[in-house]
Amino acid sequence: MSYSTHINELSLSRSLLMKESSEAERNARMTRAQLDYIYRNELFHLLVPKKFGGEEMDLPSFAKLMESYAEVDGALAWVINLGAGANMFAGFMDEEAARTIFSNKKTCVAGSGAATGTAESEADGFLISGKWKYASGSAHANWFSLNAKIDGDGNYQSFLVPREDVEVLDTWHVYGMKATSSCDFKVEKVWIPAKYKFDLQNVSNKIDTPLYRFPFNVLAEINMVVMVTGLAIGFTKRVLEYANVRSIEVSEYDRLNRLFMESRSKMFAFLEELWTRTVERLPLEENLNKRFSMAVNQTAQLSRDLVDHLYAYTGMSTVFEANEISRVYRDFKVASQHGLLFPRHNV
Repeated sequence: MSYSTHINELSLSRSLLMKESSEAERNARMTRAQLDYIYRNELFHLLVPKKFGGEEMDLPSFAKLMESYAEVDGALAWVINLGAGANMFAGFMDEEAARTIFSNKKTCVAGSGAATGTAESEADGFLISGKWKYASGSAHANWFSLNAKIDGDGNYQSFLVPREDVEVLDTWHVYGMKATSSCDFKVEKVWIPAKYKFDLQNVSNKIDTPLYRFPFNVLAEINMVVMVTGLAIGFTKRVLEYANVRSIEVSEYDRLNRLFMESRSKMFAFLEELWTRTVERLPLEENLNKRFSMAVNQTAQLSRDLVDHLYAYTGMSTVFEANEISRVYRDFKVASQHGLLFPRHNV
């Protein structure tokens, strides 16, 4: 499917997806209808290599698509975004293992980027133990990714572990993004074959296409910030509709929204430049990466400024959890707490 086809499908399904969001929040997990929609449109495979049956979508298109989903439903967007992002690991893995795992269109990897586990070499694999936080999509994932330090030498690598070898912990008790089931998980002395080990600290040596040559830390930044920008746009539309119905004049909106949109456009322009240079095999200068990070951080902060200002005009509507504006606001507040979006004065 092309980017425009995905956007059209989202537009056609908008009412259905918004209807499901309340049930998903109550149940603290994606509904069957939401998952069926994801599987039908192969959204978890957006960043899986084409050679394994994935779409291998270019990063700028993926980022804008995820922002569009976040505008509709932040928790759904988060699950798709994190699931597709983790499934991208297929491009860094042993080819036989990746082909086997990702041939299933329902495959979804949940996991953590923290190196809070250990991996001891044993036979033709590793004995893994540890505990990891915030594995988004843990309620429906059939694989988990984790980072573990190998043989006590301080260096770490990434691994995939089957769901049956993972204990998911009931830790995701939050006031926003409830439906993402971002629970902690642990693994205790589970043997994993070496073919499930992969390296995310360098560009892929398995597949030489732009998506797997793009700097992973930069990819992570854009994937996080579009959750916040999409939620901010969605919140703004809902608040303006609320204010219009009640004939409320919203002061300062034009200025704050202009600043936010200008920063967002600048950020996407930097992303396009970084992507083009990756496609053309041109060096990614450190200064360009730094300017991009600054644009991400500034855009996240301006989205907070906009949402916090508009919140005052929602009256009592945001104090009831069943209210849609309340859900969007709470989802925004949780999403914007991600470590990659912490306010920084010097990036």
